[in-house]
Amino acid sequence: MQNAIYLGMKFKEKKKSLTRKKVLSLIKGELTNAKILYATKEELIEILKNERKEKFLLEFERLNNQKSSEKIEEILNFIEFIAQKLDEKQAVVALQTGLSLLNKNRKDCIIEAKNTLKEDGIYGNKTKASLCEACKNYNSRVIKKYILKGVLNNIIFNTKNETKIDTQKLLQNTKVTLEEKI
Repeated sequence: MQNAIYLGMKFKEKKKSLTRKKVLSLIKGELTNAKILYATKEELIEILKNERKEKFLLEFERLNNQKSSEKIEEILNFIEFIAQKLDEKQAVVALQTGLSLLNKNRKDCIIEAKNTLKEDGIYGNKTKASLCEACKNYNSRVIKKYILKGVLNNIIFNTKNETKIDTQKLLQNTKVTLEEKI
């Protein structure tokens, strides 16, 4: 009765579990063949968890020890990637939107660079100053996440009245594509 068909539907669905083969394929390059052959599934999973934890800690340390110039370079590379997917003007608008969101859309802040940016698509002095100010206070990953929010925000506002465009699908595809680079 495991695979019995009832009114055209399968009764029991196959679950995709974490098999020994999947775990082995993930960590095979880092372990000797003997270690792989004689390790239990639990040991291999523990090795995989430790590897991911170590990778996370290394990334955390890298982000906390970045200089402002490194942050700016990384963010500009991210903007360049967005420009390749969209266009240059929309990428700069996404940067401006993201920085404004990061700065909580302030209007009358004493620090001029923390005020809301005009979303004109021009990478001018105010945008540069705002980016530099953000790099003083946040790591590059946080800033890139806000830029992604800016991209998604702009997609919503640009496509909300378009009946021929599937906004949800466009948002999902954009998010998946850009999250790889964050």
